Amino acid sequence: MKNFLNAMTLAACLCGLACNSEPPLGKAGGRVTHKGEPVIEGTVTFADDRQGLTYVADLGADGRFEFEVARGQGLPAGVYGVTITPPRPNKPALGYVAPNMNTKTEYPNIPKKYRDLKTSGLTATVKSGGTDSFVFEME
Repeated sequence: MKNFLNAMTLAACLCGLACNSEPPLGKAGGRVTHKGEPVIEGTVTFADDRQGLTYVADLGADGRFEFEVARGQGLPAGVYGVTITPPRPNKPALGYVAPNMNTKTEYPNIPKKYRDLKTSGLTATVKSGGTDSFVFEME
C-alpha cells in the first residue's frame, strides 16, 4: 500500500509539471520618448494579431513601462505590433462620470501615426525567458 501511495504522489507531481508546461514569459518593458524627452502620460500596447492577443502597459513618470500578466512579469514570446496612445480615461465600472472640463485632450508628444497599428511602424520581438528592453523614439 505504501508503494502505491508513493507511486500516486510521484504521478501527481509529474502530471502537475507536465500540465503547467507553458513556456516562460519574456520580461518586456522599456521607455518611450518624443524628440528625446520621456513621454510620461499614455499607454504602450503590444498586439499579436495572429494569436488575437493584446497587452497594455501604462507609461510612468520617467517614460518607462513594464508588462505584467496574470502569471507574472513579462509577456508570452512573439512578434508584436506596437502602438503608443494617450492615457485611457479613468472611469468607474458603473455609474455616471461627470465631464471634467480641465481634462487634457491634446497630446502633441504622441503623434497620431503612433496611435494606430497600421501606421505606427513599431514592432517588438519578445523572447521566451528573455529580458527585453525596448526604446521607442517618436519624432
